[in-house]
Formats: sequence, structure tokens, C-alpha cells
Amino acid sequence: MLKKFITSILLIVNSQNIELFASNEDEQNLTKLAKAYPAFIKSFSNNKLIFIDNDKMNYDDNIINKTFEEMINNPSLKDQMSIKYIKIDENPNYIPLQNEDAGRVRYEPFFKKMYGSDPQEIKENLTKIIWLPKSSNKILLVTTINDVHKKLQAISDELELLPNEIKSFVDNPAGVTNYRKISNTNRLSSHSFGIAIDINVKDSDYWQWHKKDEVFEYKNKIPLEIVRIFEKHGFIWGGRWYHYDTMHFEYRPELLN
Repeated sequence: MLKKFITSILLIVNSQNIELFASNEDEQNLTKLAKAYPAFIKSFSNNKLIFIDNDKMNYDDNIINKTFEEMINNPSLKDQMSIKYIKIDENPNYIPLQNEDAGRVRYEPFFKKMYGSDPQEIKENLTKIIWLPKSSNKILLVTTINDVHKKLQAISDELELLPNEIKSFVDNPAGVTNYRKISNTNRLSSHSFGIAIDINVKDSDYWQWHKKDEVFEYKNKIPLEIVRIFEKHGFIWGGRWYHYDTMHFEYRPELLN
């Protein structure tokens, strides 16, 4: 009986139908990453994401029971995928729970691998788009990697068709590319890579503006018609974060599929 049990365990461990010690959720998340960035990722195996150039990147750092702050400041790719993003069409009135910040956790080496490891590499992949050419006609610098520039231009084209009372929320964006650390942290902003845009500041809400003694209440004025268009093209919204930043959108298709 014992021999039969041991044999069964060995068959399970050696099965080609599962990743070594990976849960179904891990495999699903690795699949989402590969599908979201096909120009860079070709496969995954044994806790490794495998890039087109055969570089490998660990998925799980095997550090368990991280606090939220530890996950934000020292994340793994697994941490990056650990919080589900709730799309507008799934639940338009959803208010995130405490520390539910899907997309705010970023494994920096992953983004440097694709978009550039330093300001010069990032700059080489930037191009200009015209934001709302019929109304705002504002030039924005956006990365060409993963066709983010084409997707943001397509968003602009769709926003241009909205009624003026809605379009007025996006007619003066604060910008896209800005290589910098997030305030009071050692983490690079997603704006550093040319993959994020901040829309009109005057119509936005940010958790730090409303924080009092570590307590704050969710606020938002951005019309959801705008968010829906961004999500359609692979951009998540900072208004879906507990630590909300309603002006902020960034290209993160791995969290939307």
C-alpha cells in the first residue's frame, strides 16, 4: 500500500501536464502574462517566465506572508498578479477593499526588460502622438513598445467622439512620460516607461489629498464612459485602487484578460 502511494506521488510530480509545484492560479497568471506581451514572452516553465531572447525571470520569490507594504516595495511577478482588477463592465460601482490596489504592485525588472533599463533606452523608444487633435491638439510622448502609442492614439480618437461635457475631463492631460520615482518611495513610476497617462488634474481625486490620520474615503468624479474606453485598449484605471488615483491610467493588459 505504501509503495503504491509513493508511486502515485512520483507520477504526479513528474507529470508534464502541470508546472512544478505551481498552482492552477499561478499557471493562469503566467498564461495571462504571456498572452498580454507576445512580442516579448514565448513561454513559462518551472517558476520561470521565458522571454523571446531566452532570458528567464523568476515568477515567485517564495517569500510567504508578505505585508502589503512588503509586497508594494519588494514584489515578485506573482505579487504583481495577485490582486484581481475589477473592470467597469464587471461592476461599474465597485469600491475597492482595503489595500486592493490591482496594478499598483509592479515588479520593476519586468518593465525594464520590455521598455528600457534606463532613461536613454526608454527615450529611444518614444514617439509623439496628438491627443484629441480636433479639440486639444496636445502632443504627448509615448513608448512604441507593445504598440502603446497606437493604443493611446486609438483611445484619443474614441474620446474625441464623446459629448463635450464628458470630453472636458480629458482635454488637458498632465502628461505621459516622466522618468521619476514615486513620491516618498524608491520605486519608479510607471510614467517612467511611457506607458501611463494622467488626465485632467483639476477633475481628479488622489488618496493622499484626502488622507487624514491614515484614514481616507473613496472619491471619484471621472465618468465611467472614459474608463471603459481605456480598459478596452488595455489600460487599467487608478480609480480601481483602494489608494485611488483617478487621473491615472496605465497599460497593463495582463490584468484585463
